[in-house]
Order: sequence, then structure tokens, then C-alpha cells
Amino acid sequence: MRRLGLLLFMVPWLLLPARAADQSVRLVDDEWLSGRSGQTELLILDVREPQAYQQGHLPGAVNLPVNSIFGLDPRSDLMAPTSTIQRVFSTAGIDVSQQLVVYDSGNFIDAARLIWILEMHGHGRVALKDGGYESWLASGKAISFEASQPQARRFIPTADPQRIASKLSTRLAIDNPEIVLIDARTPEEFAGEVSGAKRFGHIPTAINIPWDANYERVDGQPKLKPLSELRALYAGIGQNKRIITYCNRGKQSALTYFVLRQLGYEAAAYDGAWFEWSNDSTLPIERDGDGAH
Repeated sequence: MRRLGLLLFMVPWLLLPARAADQSVRLVDDEWLSGRSGQTELLILDVREPQAYQQGHLPGAVNLPVNSIFGLDPRSDLMAPTSTIQRVFSTAGIDVSQQLVVYDSGNFIDAARLIWILEMHGHGRVALKDGGYESWLASGKAISFEASQPQARRFIPTADPQRIASKLSTRLAIDNPEIVLIDARTPEEFAGEVSGAKRFGHIPTAINIPWDANYERVDGQPKLKPLSELRALYAGIGQNKRIITYCNRGKQSALTYFVLRQLGYEAAAYDGAWFEWSNDSTLPIERDGDGAH
């Protein structure tokens, strides 16, 4: 019933008029963050697993493992029920009044995934720390081994249907020229040469822009590419288009979602991703050279 409710909720996304993208989603670096230490309405969230957090974290950071809001079904990584997300966020001391900064190990996808969930549930002031914990450690800045104990707040979710796509809305998008599907998996997965799911290939009409094309290593540290390069990467997509992005299980495409939002696109992430789509034999797929079937 929960999935049916979400499905019915997400279909209107196709009917809503495009709106100006929320520019509050931002990318911040180590210097920006270190210069704001101790601000009362700034909350830093470390999405790594507790073991990694205990071995060192940014001072004041609250540990909110990204898996705590995913993975109720061991066969997939679907988003947890809203009631679970509300409880986890409230316990972590989150409410919509704060400026949030999220970081992970430096792989970007875990932090971007939490940002997607926050946006999906109505939080409009959230930023990604470039380079994650890896760049902070390399910069020689102070770290902490003391777990932060947040004061619980009341997080009131306000669902935003423009940030999430269901299996049904993705199926309808195939026939909608105003919506672009971006497959963030590897070129080999997109072409149908390999697959981690039942079938091989991609969703019809999707274009392939691998998730790791969004970042690079600078002096050994992971960094998102400059905005000029990211704009060039997505230059073939008109700013007036809506975008649905997907990968295998919703992790890698979260970074694509974040970058698209930074660039001003109206973007949504397909929660079920290729794992859900490919395992449903009633849905069409394409393989390079084979066409849709």
C-alpha cells in the first residue's frame, strides 16, 4: 500500500508546470565550512557508517548513516517510509529552519543521496561539502573523535513530487518529449553488455551520462568538476526540459541529480531505478543495436 500511495502521488509530477529551480542547493568547500564553525543554525551531517565516524569526523558533525533511510527491502534500496524518515531526521536534530551541510567519505553519492531525500521531503537549505571527509583530512584541519549528541527537533516533512519519479511516471515519460531520461550507469551497462539485474540494456529514450563524469581528482582529492565543465557535459539538454535520472539502485544517480539541480534543471530521481525496471518483464527496454523490446 505504501508503494501504491507513492506511485499515485508521483504521477502528477508529469502534469505540473515547470518552475524555477531552487537555487538554495549549493556546493561548499573546506574553507567555507571551517569559517562557519559553531554557527547555531548550521548542522553538519556525516552520512558514513558509525565505524568510520568513530575513527574521526568533522568537529560538531552529527552521524546520520545514509542507509538508515534506505534498504528496508534487502533486494533493493528503495526509500524508507515517510514515518521512518521523519523519526530519523528529528532524532538527528534536523528541522527546516537550519542550513545543512552533508558530507561522506568523498565518493559524493552517499551525501548526494541524503540531499535528494531532504529535498524530496521539503528541506530547502542543504549543501554538499566538496571532497567529503577525504579532502578535510588531507587539508590538515582539526577532526574530532567525540560523538555529537544532537538535541532532537521536530522535522515536519512536506513531500515534493517534482523530486521523485516512480515506475509509472518513468514509463509515461518515455512518450513525453518534454522529459529527458538520463541513465547514470557505465557505458557498458547502458549498452547491455553487463547488468546487475535480470535484464540487460536501458530504459527506452534514455541517454547515457555516467555519474563519474561529474567529478575528478585534483591533487589527489575528489572534487566536482567546475560548473563550466558540468554545463558543457549537459549542454545537449534544454533548460526547459524536465529530467529523470536513474542508475542501478538509486545511489550513483543521486550525484547526477545534485549536479542537475546545481545547473538549474528541474530534476527528479527514479527511486526504483534499473533494478526495479529491469526485473519487471512488462516494461520495455533497449539494448544497443537491438531497439526496444
